Amino acid sequence: MEISRTACVGAGLIGSEWAALFASKGLEVIIQDTTESILENAIGRIKANLAFMAAHDFLDKRGAEAFLGRILTTTAISEAVAFADYVQESVPDNYDIKKQVFREMDAEAPRHAILASSASGLLMTEIQKAVVSPERCILVHPMLPAHLLPTVEIAGGLQTSPETVTETKSFMERLGKTPVVLKKEVSGYIVNRLQAALMREAIDLVANGVASPEDVDKAFCRGIGLRSPLIGPFLRMHLAGEGIADFLANFAESYRYRWESMASWTTIPPSAIEAVVKGTEQMDIVQRKSLAQIRRWRDEMLVKLLRAVEEGEMR
Repeated sequence: MEISRTACVGAGLIGSEWAALFASKGLEVIIQDTTESILENAIGRIKANLAFMAAHDFLDKRGAEAFLGRILTTTAISEAVAFADYVQESVPDNYDIKKQVFREMDAEAPRHAILASSASGLLMTEIQKAVVSPERCILVHPMLPAHLLPTVEIAGGLQTSPETVTETKSFMERLGKTPVVLKKEVSGYIVNRLQAALMREAIDLVANGVASPEDVDKAFCRGIGLRSPLIGPFLRMHLAGEGIADFLANFAESYRYRWESMASWTTIPPSAIEAVVKGTEQMDIVQRKSLAQIRRWRDEMLVKLLRAVEEGEMR
């Protein structure tokens, strides 16, 4: 299937980034949300994202304005999806909300259209119970910022057709994404489960007075974070142990001590919340820069990292 017309249902941060990406690849885009003010804010974000992409050579010389002209807005889901080949939903991660939105999208979108969700932890098997055509429903979870980072996680539900998975993967590759397809559903998928484990331990270290949020971030960014763009956990074990089998044999006991002393809570303790909020608000960069400035700095650094990684892969 040739995908040329897209719709973004939900025009918040994630939906706006998807819209910028679609437009930057020459696709027609209609973005939808419940009020004109939300849509106005979304257009502002999209314009800024496209300008950033143009400034860093992610767009051709026609510039951001030319691509912005491909984007229309509406407050009606029916109007947004009426002629779409591909729909990306980015509403809050709540089953009731997503089921209602998918119900409307399924009723109004052309029969050939793929209906994708940007959910970050929910299961498509549950969401697709609300629709008449569950075979075309799929999860496509982006890494933020979605218009810059390449990885997307793709997960079908029990009733998602193999054709939908294949076509979605192909479309993401056409957009320049790096899709990873889950073999089976699990809450949080791959990335957010890894992040959840890291986040819990980071919070627990601060709550127990081991280190400040700033030092935890510093330890990560100047340590394992530096190699993260290059090697993941399994290749790291393989290298550290002179072979993964030897690593697992030689370090199993050492890691047992760590795991036994690590946090196991599933709800953040109130005392931990207080410590983390206070410590984070005292971080030097948080004191000096606004959220928008930090986000801009992050994106500038991401471009440099992406260029370096791409250069390394070409050698």
